[in-house]
Amino acid sequence: MTLGLDLGYRDRFYIPRAADGGESVYLCGHSLGLQPKTVRAYIAQELRDWELLGVDGHFRARHPWVEYNKLLTEQTARLVGAQPLEVVTMNSLTVNLHLMMVSFYRPTARRHRIVVEENAFPSDQYAVKSGFMASIPRGHW
Repeated sequence: MTLGLDLGYRDRFYIPRAADGGESVYLCGHSLGLQPKTVRAYIAQELRDWELLGVDGHFRARHPWVEYNKLLTEQTARLVGAQPLEVVTMNSLTVNLHLMMVSFYRPTARRHRIVVEENAFPSDQYAVKSGFMASIPRGHW
């Protein structure tokens, strides 16, 4: 099935076929979007740097790992309507969920519920549960 709108991007990705072998429309972009056709070369480069440099890849790799957070700063700032100095791209969803829970979840008698999708990743469920448990004073659980 083709939507009739082609901006030249479709050919840049591997798109899984439908169960019947036909074309598919892939709308999952959060945790496992489509694989770019160029990704193998990028991953191979990182693996070579890891192989040859080990921990020194943080500073001496072709694309030093210690600066990865800077690669998306401009785009992230535009996305959220902020200045580049106000944003940082870091961690994983699970880590960020945990950090948000322990930093901001302050239950009250009226506002104490946490709504999580039924089939969230187990690690995300654990992050929410651990944040909930961290909000309960010691000795009360």
